[in-house]
Amino acid sequence: MLDEQSTEIIRVYAGKNSKGAVFEELPARKIDEHTYELLFSPGLALNLARGDIVSLKNPQTHAEVLKRGGNFCIHIYSKHISPERLKTLEADVANELNGTLDGVYRGNLSLAIPAKNGMDRIAKFFNAFNEQTGVQWYYANIYKNIDDVEDETLLNWWLDS
Repeated sequence: MLDEQSTEIIRVYAGKNSKGAVFEELPARKIDEHTYELLFSPGLALNLARGDIVSLKNPQTHAEVLKRGGNFCIHIYSKHISPERLKTLEADVANELNGTLDGVYRGNLSLAIPAKNGMDRIAKFFNAFNEQTGVQWYYANIYKNIDDVEDETLLNWWLDS
């Protein structure tokens, strides 16, 4: 359970839509005026995961990652995932990858998976999930240019983990 005294809800820029800027609210631990540690992986904002230390000095742009927390953020988008399937996925992620299910909104999920598992092991796990369910998944915090979906240049931050 989170200590409510040390937890704040922060607004993280997640992009733009036809109405303007889109923000996601996330629980975080305040470190100083504009610096926070994320307590959960986001479901909308890219390039972030649980444990990252971020600066929100400029709230109208993506959070600046000051230090990686060592987790991959996995996003899963589906119209529906049954409660039974969700419970099984959460248990399997915890048991097999030491990861956590950080967010659920209808069929959309965000998960934090420690990078020490390695990308091959993580991909094998989630590819098996895809084969069982037909539901796609992706790494949400590995690409350098998060505003260009065509640019697949990797950040490679996990190579130091």
